Amino acid sequence: MAKVEILDENTANQIAAGEVVERPAAAVKELVENALDAGARQILVELEEGGKYLIRVTDDGSGMSREDAVLSLQRHATSKIRTVDDLFQITTMGFRGEALPSIASVSQMTITTKVAGDNEAAGVQIRCAGGLLEEVSEVGARTGTSITVENLFYNVPARLKFLKTSSTELTHIVELMQRFALARPEVAFRLMHGSGEVFAAPGTGSAMDACVHVFGRETARHLVPLDYDGAGLQVTGFISTPSALKSSRSAQHTFVNTRHVRNKAVTRALDEAYKSVQTLHGTRYPAAVVMVQIDPAQVDVNVSPTKTEVRFTREGDIYAAVYKAVQEALMAGGLVPTLTQKLSSPAPSSRQEPEEHPALLSVPPRPAGNTRQEPRDTTAFHEAVIERARQPFDDDPFEGTIFQPAPVPVAPAPSLSANGGDYRQHNLDSLRVLAQTRNMYILAQTDTALVLIDQHIAHERVLYEQLRAGAEGGGAGVPTQRLMLPFTLEVSKREALVVENRLEDLRRAGFDLEPFGGDSFVVRSVPASVAQKHLKSQGSPEEVLREIIEELVEKTVSRRLLLPAEEVLITASCKMAVKAGDPLSFDEMNALVSDLLKSENPYTCPHGRPIIIELPNGDLDRKFGR
Repeated sequence: MAKVEILDENTANQIAAGEVVERPAAAVKELVENALDAGARQILVELEEGGKYLIRVTDDGSGMSREDAVLSLQRHATSKIRTVDDLFQITTMGFRGEALPSIASVSQMTITTKVAGDNEAAGVQIRCAGGLLEEVSEVGARTGTSITVENLFYNVPARLKFLKTSSTELTHIVELMQRFALARPEVAFRLMHGSGEVFAAPGTGSAMDACVHVFGRETARHLVPLDYDGAGLQVTGFISTPSALKSSRSAQHTFVNTRHVRNKAVTRALDEAYKSVQTLHGTRYPAAVVMVQIDPAQVDVNVSPTKTEVRFTREGDIYAAVYKAVQEALMAGGLVPTLTQKLSSPAPSSRQEPEEHPALLSVPPRPAGNTRQEPRDTTAFHEAVIERARQPFDDDPFEGTIFQPAPVPVAPAPSLSANGGDYRQHNLDSLRVLAQTRNMYILAQTDTALVLIDQHIAHERVLYEQLRAGAEGGGAGVPTQRLMLPFTLEVSKREALVVENRLEDLRRAGFDLEPFGGDSFVVRSVPASVAQKHLKSQGSPEEVLREIIEELVEKTVSRRLLLPAEEVLITASCKMAVKAGDPLSFDEMNALVSDLLKSENPYTCPHGRPIIIELPNGDLDRKFGR
């Protein structure tokens, strides 16, 4: 008896389904991608019980003829590639030819479709169950395709039992549809669960409009645009300012040629670029929409059956492009908070329903159409899943509104993002120092705004960059002053261990120490600014040095590891900077602001707090009714 046998088609299809369709969201993904490849501008997704009982995807795309519809249920049948060479230059969302037969093999599927361009032709309807064709008939239908998937995994109980609750499955689908809306802002999407609308995006063509619908107004108003073009690729999208950090990566979305993907190089570039201008402590992440456009021949999307992972032939170029795009977007003004009130609710839309297919995205209540008809009260369920679906995001500003898709793209709405100027381009002529208030903040003025500068963290940023430059150059980064009478510093055993490991880093911070026996150290030079503080009776060099050592010990103990050298410089710059409450002369304020404007990053201190806050002239005038 032969040991090697060819599997029957149904078994092969179910194996393929296990690779492509592991949950309802995967089925929705494949069907929506097909709709997009068919040129759809309006896509409606209807669900029951998180997609476990019913998934219906309806589009206004090009549709299929009778012959094409039947062939689409055959394995490896596709309209998107013709030869093996096409695999190395994929320009469509789908291409493998496995989605429809794989889904059909584990569900009861109905396809209703009508090809575009032939008003006289009838539509075609195909019914199949478990991958077996049951009926092909002519029906009345509008142009486009509607695919209904009922009772997913009904014939694969082993896979059915691994599905999560309906609420969890719905959450995955909501997040999927939000990614589609971000990738294709020119397409109108609507997601229904039962008789309730869970998510909608109008398809105006504005990327910012899509961000508002996905992230909510509050997060969207803190987004700044990405724009990089070079080395044969383009990076666009948005990155959030430090005012809108999240506790997880759920608000980070990466797309390559409009395909949502996961790629470690892109994620690492995003993290490193953000940290280069905004130090992140703990687990806080910016919201981001990163759109990479690249020659399809330079990217391999055929890595996994689900097409969510990609490989690049020039991974280093991708990393560099994303890094530069994010860094420049933040440095060009994205780190300057403004003293503005929250945006008011948008006015009701005056757009009319599209003339063509007016009912496509308007869904009246109707039976679910699933074969499990037991009665159930879904009111509490809907309330729970809709609340669950919104949890990853700040708010949903469109709750209770009626979705009206736009028939054609309209002019983008005014940007809601923070739009502070690029202070690296300012000097003391364009940024004029006015006064000091509460011995804490420096008031200044530009042609467009009143500016407040925190004197302590501004000085901290200046000192940190000087110290870092000195560390990279191998010497002290700030002017030092040798002491005529060195002093002895006695510390605890625990402090001595930290100091011994940090002698070189402290020297680069301007403190020249050397062991003096036991737990003592002799200090021969200190930063000149610290010596000046002593002359002004604002804290002796020994007191400043002790503050630095105490904080280093505390951080070392709390994190249970040896702190990186950069942390020593950050701590030193903080302790050496002027304090809140220190009075500054006009010349001292001018000198500090001048140094700040020359710094690489004048926006945030090394700990991530904002240095500069704007009150735009227009906002100030409105407060006075001008």
